[in-house]
Amino acid sequence: MKDKNTMPSMTLLTMGCRVNQFETDTILKMGKECGLRVASTLEEADVIVVNTCSVTLESERQARKLIRRLGRDYPLARVVVTGCYAERSPESFLEYPQVDLVVGNGVKHQLWDRWLACHPETGNRSHREDRVVQDSSDSHRSPSKSSKFSSKSRARASLHVQNGCDRSCTYCLIPQVRGPSVSLSVAEVLDQAESLLQSGSRELVLLGIDVGSYGRDLSPPTSLAALMRELVALVRGRGRLRLSSVDPMDIDDSLIPLFHPGSPLCPHLHLSIQSGDDLIRKRMGRQGGRRDLLERIQDLRRVHPHVVLGADLIAGFPTESAEAFAATLSLVEQAELSLLHVFPFSPRPGTAAARYPEQFHLPDSVIRERARMLREAGCCQFARLTQERLKRPADVLIEKLDHPWAEGTTEDYLTVRFPNQWNDAHGAIRRVNLVGYDPIEKIFSGIIPQLSTELSTGSVDNL
Repeated sequence: MKDKNTMPSMTLLTMGCRVNQFETDTILKMGKECGLRVASTLEEADVIVVNTCSVTLESERQARKLIRRLGRDYPLARVVVTGCYAERSPESFLEYPQVDLVVGNGVKHQLWDRWLACHPETGNRSHREDRVVQDSSDSHRSPSKSSKFSSKSRARASLHVQNGCDRSCTYCLIPQVRGPSVSLSVAEVLDQAESLLQSGSRELVLLGIDVGSYGRDLSPPTSLAALMRELVALVRGRGRLRLSSVDPMDIDDSLIPLFHPGSPLCPHLHLSIQSGDDLIRKRMGRQGGRRDLLERIQDLRRVHPHVVLGADLIAGFPTESAEAFAATLSLVEQAELSLLHVFPFSPRPGTAAARYPEQFHLPDSVIRERARMLREAGCCQFARLTQERLKRPADVLIEKLDHPWAEGTTEDYLTVRFPNQWNDAHGAIRRVNLVGYDPIEKIFSGIIPQLSTELSTGSVDNL
């Protein structure tokens, strides 16, 4: 600590998924509640928290690279490592002298209590053997611990309704680092949603490691569709609702009708697809086949023809033939998947896919080329989307103000910038005509229709 007479200052860095970002925001909030100050720059930080990801070997490599750089560029700062990589392999960070503490996922909610306990006023660094903090019990997997993470961003707020995963995907470590699926009760979710709406939030985003499994562990069991019906009724007329990443097989006949035009449920989904080939999907441990995927997507588009779909895809899974890859590539076009996250396959230690004999693993050059082709196919679909999207107005949640401009996100998850001629405040939802797209800035331009004073919901700054 640079000044022993004041509480330390903190900076937090996030790698990986939206759940990590959500938890980082909450760790920041808890740090403030403990009396820590927010550093305006990395140079000013006494402690830097890195929330890591372990989804691929590359994400782990980037985490190690970042921590080395922090130690080199900010030698006076202490580093705390948390997240999935810290949970999976805490010993990986003990070789870095700048790492003060390694905190597993199960005790993220205790991060500052643990750190401050290791740092009395003397500021002494923890002993090496005390630098790893993990919860060896199952208590961190309970809904009560999950509910400690709540976000109150004014315009867009996250509802963390579920944690962990019960699936057995052969390429994935998530069940090992996040534990089994655990859901908050419907009552807890609704209470949080009401609190966020009353605090001024206008878009609620459901988050979870495996949101589609919501409610199966509760007693009595319930479902994601049942929760969404309750939330749609709560949000209607007050804002809107958005689902995060979900397995297409969890979008059932009870959930699909909630996406009808005019619903507060946004016409946008990010689908956990991974492959469009039946055999590869089976070897991945994914539910359903190609036909099932396309049927769910067609059902969605029958209810809302303009729903925008993204997807997670893996390129180069072991045994993926040219024909299997072609099936995934063609699925991008057939399903009109326009917002892609493409992951080159990397074997994760401890997973079934990593145990495939070497001859079944594809060369890195082939994997990289297939990933490039998938991304290019996604870009082509997005180019088609932009041209079609210019024909219809959008409801833009204003998240940035830069007089005389406003910028925000549409119901189908596109970014728009437009002249703020009605002086709308942060958090308003404004009906805007889309008039162009800048592929460099990756942003639509818009105008408010002449003489229009239509606000879909009120401004948070006027509450």
